[in-house]
Amino acid sequence: MVVESISGFQQVAAAIALAWYAVILTVAYNGFFEILKKFSHAPSYKPVSDPQEPVTIIRPIKGIDPELSTCLESGFCQAYPRDKIQYLFCVDDPHDESIPVIRQLIEQHPDIDAEILISGGFDENTGSSQEHYGPNPKVNNMAKGFLKAKHDILWLLDSNVWAPPDVLYNSVRALNENRNNGRLLVGDRNVKLVHHVPLALSINPSSVGGSDSEFHVSPVNSYSPGASGKASRGRFLKKYGAKLDEMFLLTSHSKFYVSLNNLAIAPCVNGKSNLYRRSDLDAAVAKIPSLTSYFFSSASVNYDSRQYSLAGPGNSLKLFARYIGEDNMIAICLWENLRSRTGMTGNFVVQPLSGSDNSVNDYITRRVRWLRVRKYMVLLATLIEPTTESIVCGLYGTFAFSTIFFKRCFIWKIFFLHMLIWMITDYKQYYTLVTNIAKSKYSPNWLKEDNIPSLSRPFFAWFYFWIIREVLALPIWIIAMCGHEIEWRGRPFKIKKDLTAAEL
Repeated sequence: MVVESISGFQQVAAAIALAWYAVILTVAYNGFFEILKKFSHAPSYKPVSDPQEPVTIIRPIKGIDPELSTCLESGFCQAYPRDKIQYLFCVDDPHDESIPVIRQLIEQHPDIDAEILISGGFDENTGSSQEHYGPNPKVNNMAKGFLKAKHDILWLLDSNVWAPPDVLYNSVRALNENRNNGRLLVGDRNVKLVHHVPLALSINPSSVGGSDSEFHVSPVNSYSPGASGKASRGRFLKKYGAKLDEMFLLTSHSKFYVSLNNLAIAPCVNGKSNLYRRSDLDAAVAKIPSLTSYFFSSASVNYDSRQYSLAGPGNSLKLFARYIGEDNMIAICLWENLRSRTGMTGNFVVQPLSGSDNSVNDYITRRVRWLRVRKYMVLLATLIEPTTESIVCGLYGTFAFSTIFFKRCFIWKIFFLHMLIWMITDYKQYYTLVTNIAKSKYSPNWLKEDNIPSLSRPFFAWFYFWIIREVLALPIWIIAMCGHEIEWRGRPFKIKKDLTAAEL
């Protein structure tokens, strides 16, 4: 074995790298083993007969997403007392294409108190209504739902996700009993926000029998009918985006998302599916002027928090229309001002992604956008994010092991061993989650076992998308760090120093 000359600086750097490598692996495998333990089985379904606290479900909607009807219907199909559910659909445009879909669902479920809320004074030229409180259109749309809600517990659910039937019951229980993934929590922080692991599946709507074909998004041709080689390459690039999103959410994201929730160092919340009390958010916003917080320190935020608090219950949400990442800012507000924490239920929500018109560039654009948002909200976490990815983690981990234990700068065999173990871990986690999805009770056709493409995907096809996702991770992060503008819903924004967004 060749022994190289190792300087003192290299030894110190290797020691630091080894310590950080151990931290990242600990966090990663904390999430991995939690997923194996709590997310590996289909949730048990049983009718709920005992008295439950009433809940208002709020879903902001714009346009037609893949499998919109089945995603929205999942709110009607919760294993929860029907008379304890209010279901509000928030729409900005009175001519929105989703309205006929919603009306049909309401007619099919007359035993649920459901209603469509449409904003007033919608301007087709500007694409916004009179109910405008900031640059975030989702918050502007949801605000009327907060005011119309009859119940204190609110379940905020994106229109493009499907939720298993036991999510609501498990979430209310976690909120009221202070539980995380079924465990009773101890300590001075109580659960004030319950969230669920966001997953995605690449589907081909035209091949899923019994899907709501009349409501599909029309594919957009992103390649020209030129030479066959160029068209073929275009078709490949056109279809890869959804598969890469699926791979990211089912491997890297879910692993660290679950782990960070368990560690409870700081809030880490995705807004696809959140449940909390309106009164808690009102109380947290009312405390902003009297507390010192880096996140809510500007004069305008302090002034508006007072005004919205004086306006009455439910107006507190309007404060968050100034932020692009309203989900994380709401979580931070509840976490800091009420000294609370977040909890999970062992549930997931699934977003169907069109596998026919979702390109690699679409995937890159989405990742860059949200990395730039996170850069301003949680800078330190965003700066260290590359070190959580398999390749970068393997590079500094291999350097550390090679230097400390073998007196060499870099041993490729150690790196390949690291990548092999990481890949096996992701493969196991991926199919643990996908199999759980396929076993969900009362799932729509596109979630049936025979219709989930990834369940019949050969290993090397899975590995192909896995390695593309891993290789793209660092370049995407670099692109995100080098820019400041964010394109969202077709409009350019810039994040200001006080974390609010300004439309350009």
